[in-house]
Amino acid sequence: MNPPIVINAFQRPLSLKRLLSSLEMASIPNDVDLIFSLEGGAIEEVRQLAETFQWKYGGKQIIQHESRKGLIEHFRYCGNLSKKYGAIVYLEDDLFVGKAFYSYSLEVLRYYANETRLAGFSLNSLWFNGYLHTPFNPIDDGNACFFLQVPWYQGQIYTARQWEHFELWLSSKKEMAEDLMIHDSFRNFPNDDWFPIKTQYLIETGKYYGFPRISHCVNFGDTGTHFKRKTNFFQTELAVGIGNINFISFSESLAVYDSFYEIERERLKLLAPFLKDYDFVVDLNGMKKLSLVTSPFIITNRKSNNSVMQFGLEMKPHELNIIYQIQGNFFHLSEVKQVIEEPGQSGNFLILFNYHHRYKLKRKETLQLILQFIRSLWPST
Repeated sequence: MNPPIVINAFQRPLSLKRLLSSLEMASIPNDVDLIFSLEGGAIEEVRQLAETFQWKYGGKQIIQHESRKGLIEHFRYCGNLSKKYGAIVYLEDDLFVGKAFYSYSLEVLRYYANETRLAGFSLNSLWFNGYLHTPFNPIDDGNACFFLQVPWYQGQIYTARQWEHFELWLSSKKEMAEDLMIHDSFRNFPNDDWFPIKTQYLIETGKYYGFPRISHCVNFGDTGTHFKRKTNFFQTELAVGIGNINFISFSESLAVYDSFYEIERERLKLLAPFLKDYDFVVDLNGMKKLSLVTSPFIITNRKSNNSVMQFGLEMKPHELNIIYQIQGNFFHLSEVKQVIEEPGQSGNFLILFNYHHRYKLKRKETLQLILQFIRSLWPST
């Protein structure tokens, strides 16, 4: 039997209706069940949509929870369904799937289901650095996937083995250690969100999520628990076909990134052999706490009092400036003790803006944009 599609829904009937319309246009084989997991207290319009939706590919099941579970427990409930069915494709109600999302799901499961270093798969191609809100472009190593230590929620695929390992870890979970190399934002998350819990799990167990190079699922950012107002920030390109999929094993892949969106050190060394004799931490975004760095060297965009090597910021993605040893003084290979503590983004704003954005605006257009932005800061009266 093919993995079922699991949808959780609560109080956004328009969002659910849009998701269901995308499922009707998708290419889905026979023998695929559809499971609705409705949060306790789900509104009548949502229940009616689930009940009246015609599903022609397999069975349909509606699970109506009697009481409110909340984000974490509802997430765990849906994830635990993978243990019953072997694997699931898990969708939240404000998503929209591409025509080939299910075909991609089957392909990624066939190739990577037994890879023990992967904790799940995303249908969305994460395109931005979640801490800086700047573009994130993993290097192109010829793989249809890249790997990142971020548990992305916009279309998820889990195997029973992956979920069981997470639940086993969760049963003995401890508070985040002070010396855990994790972004501070995760230490301040609300207690009712699973995102920091899953991120801690990935870091402590050395696991990753697999991401497609182009999205098979996008998020409309509808108003709800996560968003106080609608946002189109998460919209990205959506694949309308599956194309040719060329997967590379995790061990051979070069596009492997940690929870700070930094390429893993050993993968960088394969691409830049001149670094092989250095024990360093990768900090190209300048976000890692120097006090938690245990290696003697670091490659960072922070300033250094005495750099061993320096590199420019010209090529994209920015790792290529290191790999090809582009001249400049933006990135520094330095002893950690020589690095200036201030975050790497301070003082580099204009440089990074011009690097990431390719707008060519005349002076008048620039002033108009600035004025429009200033006006947006004050509500209309």
